[in-house]
Amino acid sequence: MTERTGNKAGREELPDSSFGAAAMAPSTEELPGVYPREMGPNSMHYLQEVVDSGLASDMVGRFTTYLAAMHDLPYCIGTTGCTQAIMAAMMAFDFEHGDEIIVSPISDYGSIAGALFENYIPVFVDTLPGTALIDPAAIEAGITDRTRAIIAVHKLGLPCDMDAIMAIAERHNLIVIEDVCQAILATYKGRLAGTMGHVACFSFDSEKTCGGDVGGAVLTRDEALHGKMANRVIARGAVQRPGFGREYSHRGFALQIPQCSAATTLANLEILPRQIEARQRSAQMLDERITQIPGLAPYIVPEDRTHSYWMYGFLVDPEQFACTIDEFATQVAAGGIQGTGVARYYLMPAGVPFLDRMASTKAYPYCQPPASHEYRYRGDSVPHAQDFLERWVRWFWTEKYTDEHVELMAAIIRDVANRNRR
Repeated sequence: MTERTGNKAGREELPDSSFGAAAMAPSTEELPGVYPREMGPNSMHYLQEVVDSGLASDMVGRFTTYLAAMHDLPYCIGTTGCTQAIMAAMMAFDFEHGDEIIVSPISDYGSIAGALFENYIPVFVDTLPGTALIDPAAIEAGITDRTRAIIAVHKLGLPCDMDAIMAIAERHNLIVIEDVCQAILATYKGRLAGTMGHVACFSFDSEKTCGGDVGGAVLTRDEALHGKMANRVIARGAVQRPGFGREYSHRGFALQIPQCSAATTLANLEILPRQIEARQRSAQMLDERITQIPGLAPYIVPEDRTHSYWMYGFLVDPEQFACTIDEFATQVAAGGIQGTGVARYYLMPAGVPFLDRMASTKAYPYCQPPASHEYRYRGDSVPHAQDFLERWVRWFWTEKYTDEHVELMAAIIRDVANRNRR
């Protein structure tokens, strides 16, 4: 059970590591929280269809068809989450144990779980300075003869530099997986996130931009790869042998999205475009106000991209304030912006000590062979990513914010900055 601590105003505060509903419940009457979520008007209709059909509806097929059409891609498989979507892709690649997957260092465990369960080795390379996005030059420098794929995480809601990443992948014959779980309907040079790589993985868990209870999806334009993923996820690796029945030719796992989750996600996809527009409008309005506060800087959105704002944040110059970054975030939360905190836990190389133990003791697959060299996992191996998270304050964004809410948030942040200025 999540621990809560009181503050002077008598409200309950949650620790920075909270997530899901616990991190996003409303804390004041002035500012709304992410919950309760707006549900698409067809939610109950679609759920009723599932019930009335006696579970014989094709709700999963309707959901996957809708999501694929939204992204102009031919193939989609619904999964139980983004972790499982990436796992589906990893199971289908059929790489060798000990092969390497380059991964964004500011991410979540779900980005690497599938690779680990297939005994592939995650290799974290640094981000671009001042951002949470993987640096294409660092990708190039991190490639070895064992590198097989790149997981580009569109962190917070902003896409990576996909042209540069795809060019690198083409030169080295690598597969690119777009982790779009935080960036649905964000764009890069007019293209939707998830439409540029070889595989795209999405999350529809309740707290995500398009929350549909629990769920995810994996999209691709590669027919052969889609067939492999369907075999691993839906058939659990089985094929039909005449006169025998199911024969498991590959390792698989049942990861398909349930009908009811498909129903609520489908309904929420239908209202998502206007929600994204509302998120962008209010976030850009707050960016303008943050820019006017000395010592703070909004997260820069390049002109060739749009941000879908699953999460909002700003950078703090520690030299200009007498308080720590943690104290700054705590004071903003106490002022009324629920869930405000730091997010050092997103620094994956520092957040997976079990991998560092495995690598240091040469446990499988870090023994040689199948590993080609020694690996270690430490935060200081990615200094730009580490520096970003040491200066970044964030909270979960919602389409419910109005102009008045933005002005209130700006006033809270400005007050904290002024009270702590050196």
